[in-house]
Amino acid sequence: MATSLHRFSLLVATILLLSLAGCATQEPIRYLASDVCLITPDLTQKQVLDILGPPNYQKHTPDEGDTWVYYEVKKSLLRKTPYIGDRLGEEDYDVITITFAAGQVHTCAYRNLTETEFKALGIPTL
Repeated sequence: MATSLHRFSLLVATILLLSLAGCATQEPIRYLASDVCLITPDLTQKQVLDILGPPNYQKHTPDEGDTWVYYEVKKSLLRKTPYIGDRLGEEDYDVITITFAAGQVHTCAYRNLTETEFKALGIPTL
């Protein structure tokens, strides 16, 4: 009796450790559709970094200043299929574009784009 209880306890502990290890390797999840509401014109670049983290893409032009782009990919169930998913299903992108003037938020726009629309923007993907 004690041996089977010991084995069961060991099995439960192993399952718990493995599930916790799986949680530790995942990247933090962004919720861009709701997080965009937190971005207001009075925020500084540092405050935006604190809220959204580092941007996926950024550029600086003398005319327009700094532009930061955040995006997350949403894949359909078929697109997630191993080996053949690239040819099946669809992807769409939640995109936030923030421009800064004098170190503060000037404009902030949220868009949901299809894969074709996103690729037309020319933003490099990770």
